[in-house]
Amino acid sequence: MALEDFQKLVKDMVSDQDDAITTEVRDRALDQARMRYSEDVPRLELEEVVWPANGVFGPVPVGWTDSAVIQSVEFPVGRRPASLVLVDAYRTADGWGLESEHALPGNALVRVSFLLPHSLDATVDSIPQRHRLAVASFAAHLLCQQLATRFAGDRETTLGSDMSRTESRSRNYAARAKDYRAAYFAGIGQLDPALQDAVAGSAASAVVSWPRRNPRHRLVSRGGL
Repeated sequence: MALEDFQKLVKDMVSDQDDAITTEVRDRALDQARMRYSEDVPRLELEEVVWPANGVFGPVPVGWTDSAVIQSVEFPVGRRPASLVLVDAYRTADGWGLESEHALPGNALVRVSFLLPHSLDATVDSIPQRHRLAVASFAAHLLCQQLATRFAGDRETTLGSDMSRTESRSRNYAARAKDYRAAYFAGIGQLDPALQDAVAGSAASAVVSWPRRNPRHRLVSRGGL
């Protein structure tokens, strides 16, 4: 399922009779959805490299990019539980390399697990099947937000029944944007950070507003007053 299939899926989700959503706008929303998904569920890659010589410096995997982040490094390879070593990536004028906290032997096989953003274009699609509908839903969320904002702004230039219709469309798109956002987080099995903030804020408010104990309570309970 490459970019064209995502485009069709999102177009089905957000039908736009006024042609406000052009192909370019839809593609930008899909790319933003890809980036959001890459933050929430980054792509995990695993490659093995050969340590060139006894020491702390080694090469990065072939699939390494400027956006890559090391998750773990295993040496020796194949032990259970895995034998992990502390390795970090560094960048010089000549490119990227790996630096180990302790020296590793020359010709050692080192297994590197690293995280990358997902790819989505005409030929490459790294988004797993189980999350494709979720990613399309986030793109639809962004597009519905745009349409809701557009029709909300149009209210100032419309009158009478047209104004009522415009307000209705704005509310409708805003509600759909909310639903598509919820579908995205449900699809990837994560809690929406906005909901987490709301829950945390409600909890803090509840603590602040908790009624104080009546200072006369102890006297009353003991029959003092």
